[in-house]
Amino acid sequence: MTSRTHTPRYGWRLPAIGLASLGLLLGGCGPEAPEASQDDLTTTPESSAAAFEEWRAKHVVPTPEGHFLVEGDMRMLDLASIREYWESFTGNPGALSVWRPGGVESAWNRTDRWNITYCIRPGDFGADYNRLVEFMHRAASGWEAAANVRFVHVVAQDSATCNRSNNTVKYNVERNFSFTGLSAGMGFPTFSRPTRFLELGPTSTWTDAELIAVLTHEFGHALGFVHEHDTAAGCGMVTTGTYRPLTCYDGRGAMHYPSQPGWLDPARKLNFIAQWDVEGSQSLYEAPTQVLSTASGTVFARKRSTGDIYRRDALGWTVVGGPGQAFVAVGDTLYGQVPGRGPPVKFLGASWTTIGGPTGQIFPCAGTLCGTDPTSGNVVRYNAATNVWTTIGGPGSRFAATTSAVYGIGSWQDDYTARWSGSGASWSVVGGGASELIGGGTSMYRLTNTKDAIQRHDGGSTWTTIGGSGRSFVAVGSDVYGLRPDGSFIMKYNGTVWNSIHGPAAKIFSSNGYLLALNNDDTIERYNPATNTWTSLGKP
Repeated sequence: MTSRTHTPRYGWRLPAIGLASLGLLLGGCGPEAPEASQDDLTTTPESSAAAFEEWRAKHVVPTPEGHFLVEGDMRMLDLASIREYWESFTGNPGALSVWRPGGVESAWNRTDRWNITYCIRPGDFGADYNRLVEFMHRAASGWEAAANVRFVHVVAQDSATCNRSNNTVKYNVERNFSFTGLSAGMGFPTFSRPTRFLELGPTSTWTDAELIAVLTHEFGHALGFVHEHDTAAGCGMVTTGTYRPLTCYDGRGAMHYPSQPGWLDPARKLNFIAQWDVEGSQSLYEAPTQVLSTASGTVFARKRSTGDIYRRDALGWTVVGGPGQAFVAVGDTLYGQVPGRGPPVKFLGASWTTIGGPTGQIFPCAGTLCGTDPTSGNVVRYNAATNVWTTIGGPGSRFAATTSAVYGIGSWQDDYTARWSGSGASWSVVGGGASELIGGGTSMYRLTNTKDAIQRHDGGSTWTTIGGSGRSFVAVGSDVYGLRPDGSFIMKYNGTVWNSIHGPAAKIFSSNGYLLALNNDDTIERYNPATNTWTSLGKP
């Protein structure tokens, strides 16, 4: 294991600027937490049953179908499952966790995690239908930027037959006309199709920030995540009967109710995907990068059905490693991360070697490799020459780098955007908060909190809006590219407008000066901006 050089200064512990009160609202806000039991030392079956019934009366609501909504939005099918869930979290405020009823994790397999399909019943939402379509894309894009998952809106099924009997999709989206306020409900991945749907309250009355917050939370349930405030304490990673913690507990994030104990800032009422949500979702589903290139042009790609990493050479595609949580190319060096927030590793051409860890997340870092500490959240930077990791900053909610600079967003999404000075752990605030950072090129870009615009950093605290929403964005050299919200076109920004350069694609990636597209059939293409042409590389 390598050593880390620590410094006492943490650049992320800066005064927040431009705070916009964008904390966490959960779709289907539940009631306030029950009061503590008057007889905490009594553990008889009778007292346990009484405690459960007290909690159930406040947090469990039966539905017309004979199911139950737990804490406002988690759909569960019977009281036995609810009791098992309650027993596993009682007294343990916690961490991002995956639901695990009966010892089987409620998560999508490698095939389905890239095809989480849904339809929307237009008649249920009337004039708000188009807005809901757009915000479903925005909420999906947040999780897709965090982990190796993909939500697909099947527009052809958007009709009166978009219901719980529609087996063409994995979820149908419907209005629950009995819901009021910011209410919603979602079924887990392992539910049978008739019980796996998204029900929403009066979306037309919700603000844009509320709508994206609710949908982000509900898509978290669609990935198998339970309420964070219900799960195991600290960093123990202890597997219980009904859930498995994926990270430490941080008191914020997409799956935490702000009204529950442990939430760090009661003034914030809206949820967002926090850094440990990113790390936890990658621990379960792997990082989103499927394709990457070295500086010399060698392309590596994951095989989606197995997770194995392949290299493309003159003989075609050759497997060079098994599944990893993440893969990052720095110059001509390929790095990986052991699954489960394990240590980073380096590819030596025929084998892999550990270079330190454990690490929460790894990412490109202005000519080298960076990572996050899995317990403190601090940012560490790797020196390949000395094989030493050095702390360069404290916790944040997102990190990315241009070819020459490292950026981050404060621990609360609406805090601030900061830029690393290049030495020590000193950071400078360069603007207000944002939801995501887009690095990889010579300029840094970011998305606004509601993901309605992409902005370019033009120096100081100046960020210039250059476009609207998109499914994803990447930077390559001095250029920036985007995938339309519905995945129908790849677009290139020419300085004033966005022009189409490719038809439909599943995802786009940038790596060491190359733009790479992954098509819906898993084939890979590489873009040549000089000729505006694409070269097919096949697929592993």
